[in-house]
Amino acid sequence: MNDAHCLNQLKYMGILISDVAINERSCLYEKNPGEIHLLIGADYAGKLLTGNIKHLSGSLVAVQTLLGWTIMGKSDIINTNKSSSPLVLSLNVNNAKISDLWNLDSLGIKEDSAKRTKTETQELALEHFRETVSGDSTGRYKVNLPRLDGHPPLHENKELAQKRLKNTVKSLKSKNRLNEYQEVFNQWENEGIIEQINPVKINPEGLGIHYLPHRAVFKDNSTTKVRPVFDGSAKTRNSASINECIEKGPNLIEIIPTILNRFRWGKIGVISDIKQAFLQIALNESDRDVLRFMWWKDGDPQNIVTYRHCRVVFGISCSPFLLAAVLNHVLDQVEEPLRSLAVKLKDSLYVDNCVASVVSVSELEHFRTETQRILKTAKFDLRGWKNNFLPEIEETVQDSSGAVEEKEVSVLGLTWDREEDTLSCEMIRTENEGEPITKRKILSVAHQIFDPIGFTCPITLIPKLLLQECWKLGISWDSKLPEDVIKKFKKWKDELHELKFLKIPRRLSNLDINESSLTLHTFCDASTLAYATCVFLRAEKEGKVTCQLIQARSRIAPLKGISIPRMELLACNIGARLANSVKKDLNLVDIESFFWSDSMDALYWIKKEGPWMTFVSNRVNEIRRLSEAYEWKFVPGTQNPADLPSRGCSVKTVLKKQWYEGPPWFRDSRDKWPDFELSPDENIIYAEKKKTVVSSLNKKNDEFYNNISSYKKIIRITGWMYRFYE
Repeated sequence: MNDAHCLNQLKYMGILISDVAINERSCLYEKNPGEIHLLIGADYAGKLLTGNIKHLSGSLVAVQTLLGWTIMGKSDIINTNKSSSPLVLSLNVNNAKISDLWNLDSLGIKEDSAKRTKTETQELALEHFRETVSGDSTGRYKVNLPRLDGHPPLHENKELAQKRLKNTVKSLKSKNRLNEYQEVFNQWENEGIIEQINPVKINPEGLGIHYLPHRAVFKDNSTTKVRPVFDGSAKTRNSASINECIEKGPNLIEIIPTILNRFRWGKIGVISDIKQAFLQIALNESDRDVLRFMWWKDGDPQNIVTYRHCRVVFGISCSPFLLAAVLNHVLDQVEEPLRSLAVKLKDSLYVDNCVASVVSVSELEHFRTETQRILKTAKFDLRGWKNNFLPEIEETVQDSSGAVEEKEVSVLGLTWDREEDTLSCEMIRTENEGEPITKRKILSVAHQIFDPIGFTCPITLIPKLLLQECWKLGISWDSKLPEDVIKKFKKWKDELHELKFLKIPRRLSNLDINESSLTLHTFCDASTLAYATCVFLRAEKEGKVTCQLIQARSRIAPLKGISIPRMELLACNIGARLANSVKKDLNLVDIESFFWSDSMDALYWIKKEGPWMTFVSNRVNEIRRLSEAYEWKFVPGTQNPADLPSRGCSVKTVLKKQWYEGPPWFRDSRDKWPDFELSPDENIIYAEKKKTVVSSLNKKNDEFYNNISSYKKIIRITGWMYRFYE
């Protein structure tokens, strides 16, 4: 380590580097370079890190490990032309597990350890929020940006912001919409959302000075036809972005399936949104200078105006977290008799959207009136109310904004047909038909299908399988694909237009769900290609039976080959997880549950006690923790709805089989349900039994001196032994 300035920075921070000498006279670190004593591989480096980081000048950082402090990064003093710089840690998407490219696949079936880690991170951000949140006399809340511990230095990026502003103004002039854009800023300034400032003035208590580039987004069919969008990820080569310096909070996409499950529970679905939700939360003055932006007044580059945000900005990574934290803070303070209503609203919020369901018109009216009143105390306007069309719902309950009632509306990425009360997938076709078909192209098209419920997972499995096939062949992202892969992809893509016909009921049952006998059924299946699970709700009342898919998940088989029985056990494992997640979402912890698999071997492992091999033992233990052994039943493969999502199929096949309605015998009485004795493959069962090897050790006393009584004789024999050895 030759950078004396950085070493002395460490000294003043009280950080001691064990292999660097200290000058006793000056009490500073010496800069004499030493030898490397220990090389740590990338596979073990992460296990040694404590998470404590200190940023030094330049690109160097001090990182605390279990072995002490060390230095990482690039020093400007070192001549990099004389030696190569080895890459220690890297992220290579080509080596990633293919199933990890679809985050939705793991929703509801993640391991508890991963959830706990995220919860801990979230709690730190919430703790900072609780310590800094405050309210003013009008009821408006003030917050601070949640700074990332050990964040990189945030430098001024005025030059970058000026270049981006030039492009923005040029685009607005070409579209003749400059005045509309400027009017937004004028309105914001009048409402106190932004403030004009002296660009030279600096707040010493803040993070520094940082400028946000911005551009215009136009939506002519919206009430807000033009909206400025700010880029919190903008950065220069030698400086971090504001998003890299703040804690973004939890990934909110993970709660979408939970909210949709509750949205499908009641007879009446209801949605609304908060008007300009982010702009209703004030920022403490100490954090405003990192949210500056510039504007050319009247489009004149000589008339530069510098603004800074006084409210939370859409485009900053922590904004959704801050909004959720403030809303939860408001609702947590609601007392009886509205406590249960506040909890319902809290469980129905996704960013600025409210997605809920109720069982009656009177509950709808009460929910709407009281939630609006509660949020209004914190300056939030819950408006844009919409619900499914029902004859008994009076016109006064419908949206009173005067807007034309839409038959189809978007709900958390899905299309809700309010007249038919069905849900379907939205798909945006933006690909260029003339582009060559590559791995990147397949991934891009497949990602256009957003389905948090999983009713299209037999269809979306096809491109995942094609991508995995490309992985096995070692094909790069933009290389030409084999003809058979191209042919399969084109056939799959050409049928996607039929997705619009694939609809599932919003309601989980047409019966009075609160008065019906309910059972939860989870089906599990696997093939050589993938493993899958799907959860159904069966409702029965007065001889009438309904059955509907709640959620389904499928995962690609690991590249490293796994036997079919083990794959079947993996399907049972994610089935237990998904069923447990659904029970929590719908508050059905005590519901009678059935788990179905067509694998005799997997069912035997789950039902029978035995010292199984590690792979089987770990999964069986988790399955038994999340379910009871007696709940697991056998179903013939031809009657297993999880068969389709474990193999993949076309849109036409899904439409024909309507697998999301469950097997036909669901409508029959219980005595007609499948009931089989287990007859597993004994060879497979035996192969997974833990073998106990018993070895007997007869210790023989071979020390020669134990048989000699003369000390002198022992010395003499020992001497001869050494002479022979030499």
